[in-house]
Amino acid sequence: MCKTLVLADIVPLTAGNPNEICVECDLTDSRAVDALLEGADTVVHFAGYPREAAWEVIIPANILSVTNLWEGALKNKIRRIVYASTNHVVGMYPVDRKIDVSAEMKCDSRYGVSKAFTEIVARFYYEKFGLESLGIRIGRCEDEATDERMLSTWIHPQDLVDIVALGITQPVKADLVYGVSRNSKGWCINPPFEQFPYSPRHSADDYSAKIAAASLGAAARGEKRQEWRMQGGPFADYEYVGDPARATSFYRTPNSVSVAE
Repeated sequence: MCKTLVLADIVPLTAGNPNEICVECDLTDSRAVDALLEGADTVVHFAGYPREAAWEVIIPANILSVTNLWEGALKNKIRRIVYASTNHVVGMYPVDRKIDVSAEMKCDSRYGVSKAFTEIVARFYYEKFGLESLGIRIGRCEDEATDERMLSTWIHPQDLVDIVALGITQPVKADLVYGVSRNSKGWCINPPFEQFPYSPRHSADDYSAKIAAASLGAAARGEKRQEWRMQGGPFADYEYVGDPARATSFYRTPNSVSVAE
């Protein structure tokens, strides 16, 4: 898919193929980012802090790094950025509601807010400067689905690889896709694509019997079943204060405004 693959991290990496180059780079260093992107065509951005944390952790890892990356991409005339977003951008939706990528953001954490920021930045740089992007709202990426929540949020690593490959090769603007496999209990729904033909090879349904058996075993041992009110699960419940229905019942109503000139 590429002649040269540059792998970047803040820790040392080892190249696995002859066409790979490994670079140590801290994305909070704008000059280092500019140098990293020189001569590149496309960026796949999965760096950052992937869990909830204090702002002093989230801001440099997930916000400052994003501004440096998109600015560096603009300076170096990068064609496109394929990046990791998260289902936690919409984690405050209730579990009984299905949503698509047009649903309003309802972030469940500081981490989710940082990824919402990335999505907004990506759209701004496309509309303002023409820098293309695809954001992948990744659910839970593991080799197998292992709990009830994963029956809705799971994505197999191969399906995620397929989305990234499509993001590099297919026409996109500043688009979004949910990074989920073919899960019948999924909350986040991707519409049929014409120009972006993502067809998941895997399904969390294949693990439903195993997960159900494990749940029965846990119940027999007297363990309480974990139930989530919101799609963000533990991210949404963490530090939650007050009325349990406050977040799941709050929506903005879009207003259509006509301006006479």
